[in-house]
Amino acid sequence: MSQPPADTLKLLLAKGPSKMDPIELTGLDVKVLGRSSTCDIPLDDPEASLSRRHVEISYTNDQWNATDLGSRNGTKLNGTPLTPEYPTAINHGDVLRLGSWVFRVSTRDGSTISSDSTMINTLNDTNEGTSLVERVSAEPLANLASHRLAVLLECADNIHGSQNLNEAAKIALHAMIESTGFSRAVFITPCETQGQFQTVAFESKNPFDEVASVNFSQSLLESASKGDVVRLSGAGSQADYGQSIAELDIHSALCVPVMIESTPIGYLYLDARGSENAVKHDASAFGRAVGRLLGLTASNLRSKELEIEQHTMQYDLDAAADAQKLLLPPDNGVVAGVSYSMLMRPGRLVAGDLFGVVELADGRVCAFLGDVSGKGAGAAIMMATTQSYIHAMFEHTSDLSVVMTKLNKHIAERSTGQFVTMWIGILKPDTDGSGAEVEFIDAGHGHWMITQSNADALRPKFSGSVVVGVDPDIQFTSESIRLDQGQRMVLFSDGIVEQTPPESDDEYGLPRAGALLRTCATHQEDVSRLLAGVLEFAQSDQLRDDTTIASVGLA
Repeated sequence: MSQPPADTLKLLLAKGPSKMDPIELTGLDVKVLGRSSTCDIPLDDPEASLSRRHVEISYTNDQWNATDLGSRNGTKLNGTPLTPEYPTAINHGDVLRLGSWVFRVSTRDGSTISSDSTMINTLNDTNEGTSLVERVSAEPLANLASHRLAVLLECADNIHGSQNLNEAAKIALHAMIESTGFSRAVFITPCETQGQFQTVAFESKNPFDEVASVNFSQSLLESASKGDVVRLSGAGSQADYGQSIAELDIHSALCVPVMIESTPIGYLYLDARGSENAVKHDASAFGRAVGRLLGLTASNLRSKELEIEQHTMQYDLDAAADAQKLLLPPDNGVVAGVSYSMLMRPGRLVAGDLFGVVELADGRVCAFLGDVSGKGAGAAIMMATTQSYIHAMFEHTSDLSVVMTKLNKHIAERSTGQFVTMWIGILKPDTDGSGAEVEFIDAGHGHWMITQSNADALRPKFSGSVVVGVDPDIQFTSESIRLDQGQRMVLFSDGIVEQTPPESDDEYGLPRAGALLRTCATHQEDVSRLLAGVLEFAQSDQLRDDTTIASVGLA
């Protein structure tokens, strides 16, 4: 089987309220799953267990990530709740639960499988005339022979100290071979293609055995996929097992599902042939116990990895957030006769928004506010790059069109699909203090308004330009407006206008912002009351996206 690229991921439905084909994503995709019809992948929600926008799947820095978007009931990875708003790595074989939906993660490179694993196929041993598979009912562990109880306790002790799933699987197989009477045992995990599996560990009493010599009963695996311990029934004749099974002289086979979140992540598969030892009567009970131990260990190992990853990410993001603050001006200030107030609330600890106020050599003042596409650390790095480049350019020129044209070329030639929407303007206050001429470029931003005396704030008419970073050959051209004394320009990121309340797709929008700004009299009121209004509208203290608000006017 050919191996497609590693930057492709599939979410395979393990359990859900309705049938669904595999969800396939490529590295260029950022997909949101939730109950809203506006999601990239809307999901049925008869149990009211999903949020409108529940979880985001994305590919960054050669790694697939899942990010819970502050959902009401949370998202679980291998049984462990994800920290809201943190991108968390997901790998081949992981189990992702959101509400009543459970998906198994399949990546094309099978990155969690050891390098010495083997791809195996199953035997189609289905025979409609006989029942080959027998479900094994649960048996009390007290019924195990004392020797097997001792082995089980030793297995539990050893498996608890495992460093990874491969090591844990080898311990489990050794215990099974030692205590059940089966001659060979394999731990396998399902592949994306139905009927194909990869081996994680193998053990046999016969030193000349290889994993390729094991032939797996398709009917046994299909039955075990429902969560039951199953075995080939001895009630029928050997021929009833299917021609391939008969030719191998297999007289006993057992399949134990290893579960996380009620979903099989793999199977312990054992068989015995010909004159090999008879299988112990309590082998199924022993296998069930070992399977549970391996499932708990797999879940615990993945939970520890997730905890370490989240602690590391928290540390890195805290450091990045502190570094970002060094690039921002104070929250309030006056620069060469231009006063302002601003606030920034990152959606995920580090922001993709940018804001700056720069005094130019000719006495004019530049103010800018922008929003980088994407979320998290990648957007934060682009924010820092953009902000630093603008400051550096103004050391050489005060021509706004030149600055934006060169910034656009710089980003477009280096970006991997990211872009920046931005408003940037240069204010030239009148000598008599009556107002200011504002030269500006709106690069695909659009989220700004000018306050009016005794009226709602309004967005002025303008032509606008394309976003920054898409086409390196774009030449930007500035426009001009007049700002009178007492008026304020209020700039904000799309996190304000696109915020929605719970259970609704209604956005906050510009009209609500304009009406609220009518009641404000100062820069500080503009930013604080607009944020408070959006939080009240959202019915939450955590907004969906990065949020930046700035109010700029004459001192």
